[in-house]
Amino acid sequence: MRHTPNLEKILVFDGAMGTMLLEQGLKPETCPDYLNILEPQQVEEIHLAYLKAGADVITTNTFGGNRWKLAEYGLEDKVKEINREGVKIARRAAEAFNGYVVASVGPTGQFIKPIGKKTFQEIYEVFREQIGALAEEEPDFILLETFHDLGEIRCALLAARDVCSTPVICSLTYEGRRTLTGVSPGSAAVVLEALGAWAVGANCSGGPEELFHVIKEISQNTSLPVLVQPNAGLPEFNQGAVTYPLGPQGFVCALEPYFDLGIQLVGSCCGSTPGHTGEIKKRVNGVSLPMPKDVRKSALASREKVVYLGKDELPRVIGERINPTARKILGESLKQEQYGIIQHEAEVQVEAGAHLLDINVGVHGIDQRETMAKLIHLLQQKIDVPLVIDSTDPNVIKNALEAYHGKALVNSINGEERCLELILPVIKRYGAGVVALTLDEHGIPVKAEDRYVIAEKIVKACDAYGISRNDIYVDCLVLTVGTDEKAPIETLRALKMVKEKLHVNTILGVSNVSHGLPERSKINATFLAMAIANGLDLAIINPLDKAMMDSWQAASLLAGRDTKATNYIQLNHGNKQGIKGDHQATQEKYFEKSTLEGVRNLIVKGSMDVLRVVDDLLLHETKAFEIINDGLIPGLKVVGDKFKSGEFYLPQLMLSAEVAEKVFVHLEKSLGNDGYMERKGTVIIGTVKGDVHDIGKNVVAVILKNHGYHVVDLGKNVSPEAFIQAAKGEKADFIGLSALMTTTMTEIPKTIACIKAALPNVKIIVGGAVVTDQFAQESGADGYSEDAVGAVRVIEDLKTRGK
Repeated sequence: MRHTPNLEKILVFDGAMGTMLLEQGLKPETCPDYLNILEPQQVEEIHLAYLKAGADVITTNTFGGNRWKLAEYGLEDKVKEINREGVKIARRAAEAFNGYVVASVGPTGQFIKPIGKKTFQEIYEVFREQIGALAEEEPDFILLETFHDLGEIRCALLAARDVCSTPVICSLTYEGRRTLTGVSPGSAAVVLEALGAWAVGANCSGGPEELFHVIKEISQNTSLPVLVQPNAGLPEFNQGAVTYPLGPQGFVCALEPYFDLGIQLVGSCCGSTPGHTGEIKKRVNGVSLPMPKDVRKSALASREKVVYLGKDELPRVIGERINPTARKILGESLKQEQYGIIQHEAEVQVEAGAHLLDINVGVHGIDQRETMAKLIHLLQQKIDVPLVIDSTDPNVIKNALEAYHGKALVNSINGEERCLELILPVIKRYGAGVVALTLDEHGIPVKAEDRYVIAEKIVKACDAYGISRNDIYVDCLVLTVGTDEKAPIETLRALKMVKEKLHVNTILGVSNVSHGLPERSKINATFLAMAIANGLDLAIINPLDKAMMDSWQAASLLAGRDTKATNYIQLNHGNKQGIKGDHQATQEKYFEKSTLEGVRNLIVKGSMDVLRVVDDLLLHETKAFEIINDGLIPGLKVVGDKFKSGEFYLPQLMLSAEVAEKVFVHLEKSLGNDGYMERKGTVIIGTVKGDVHDIGKNVVAVILKNHGYHVVDLGKNVSPEAFIQAAKGEKADFIGLSALMTTTMTEIPKTIACIKAALPNVKIIVGGAVVTDQFAQESGADGYSEDAVGAVRVIEDLKTRGK
């Protein structure tokens, strides 16, 4: 890095590279990044135009410079050359203006597990290669931009940290208040700050008005500098060309509310020009930055939800029930890899009020490393609370933290030197929180003072590794009162000492206090109240125990941790009783009834236990087509409705689709003389010529298959002739065209015209991030869908009208 960024003023970033290249005649089939080699002067002139307009920071032409993206153009062997040249060109332009160079890194175009098939390591290696090439030319920043998935941007950030010390800016793109995969702005801010980002923010995502609430939420959840780069409004299609409604002055006018948020980094995205940059520069000249804010708190996060902890927050509950230690049914399910009951346990605990879930896979004879990762992949698609990784094995912990797309809590470490040396580097690398047990090689001390000494040792070790005290959760260990009546008091004394002297968080496995005694709930509930009064921040309990949850509510209020009694009133207003009854998850209550309604419910839940219900129905002579038409398809319709309303996001949609696909495969084997599953029709699908994006199109293909359609996926960059040939060969009823890039939108009407001329009876639907209903109508399409669920509805409407 040449020089330290100056944040005594707002830094103005440049605008769109693609818009400028299009104005200069870029062809849809040309790789924009390859111009760094083919036409370096053209790229440099665009950089200079932005610098002359007032940009402090210019962005390299390397957004699609990763191996997988370049492979779409046959350029995968040019990763190093393209990226290094991109930085060199930008540096030449910036030198005369004393400007900064930010190296652009975009997403791979692939889904990481659990939504897709790519592993953490595969995604990581692709980013490591590209960022390593960029870092060789020493840009001032790395910019990870236009990401929609927290799992993928985590991989990119870790790769950047591993290959260079260059500050990394992380920017996601949003659809409304969430990304495509359901990531909330607050969660993105918390997770990426914990992983070592230099700044966080958002880009693209519509115009300034559409992005404001996203940036506001990010600002409220991070102490880092915040970047905003909106589009020049939402794209429009006018007279055969893509245009953007906000000119330079209108754009800056729409940016006005952002300055009250104290943003430090501002630029523009799709549709913008040097004119937009010039107006931004005029607006920010002379603007003083507010005093640095400090919102650093103890926080854990899932993809969707942030949970704050600490003395000024409500004590939080960790659900303890996903632990096979004393539950034979869970142990057997883990051995047999039948995770339906574990999905159910997670669901009922969250419903009962758990703020976090403890995940323990400590069963002899299984690969705990792989099993833990599988459970995390499964649960994070549906459960929105943060997860607690319950293991002391460094390999299990590392694999779990790679798999988890949020900020997890690791349970646990202790005072043994070897334990600290093996696990603390992993905690630091992945930005997790950690539970510190007050025991060492000599066991658990009897006296509070001796437990405090171990806690102090662990905290100092965490300090040495750069782990914030906000991320340390000391467990002073609860021993049963049945063997030592003074044991609970010593635990509470130790807890209070740790809280007051070390200024870290506290956590307890409360239920241990009553081990071996009758009526355990009475003891547990009372001890929980005493612990909260002494400063407990996190309680590991059974949230299905009403006495415990009642005690948590009341003790939190009486300890002054429930501001204005908000939580207590919310849970007890009117006739509500807070947590309703004792939801003991017995085997009988767990299993859905073997009915078609049971199939529907389990598809909505995304539960793998649906296969058991399907087998029971087949055994009782229910026809396979009945299971599909009256159970599976209605379940998928409910999922689709929830996705459409924003209650579900892509992970939940894909989980239900995955479960439904397993049912389809299973039923195909079970058909025998039962008949056959009638195909509703054949759909040819692909992205249009010149477009190398296929994430949205792939989701559409999966959902259509699960609704009984035969889908032929032609992939990316498909010519009109290829669509026509496939449609003739497959006797297709429908063709689906997708475009994600403004540069390839214009291929849609051309492709439709060619298909209609050759196959006038085939219905054509279109979609994609940049496509609108109006554009679809003007292009001559028979239908338009903005998402995968809508595609099913559009096709079925067209079928109905055609009858």
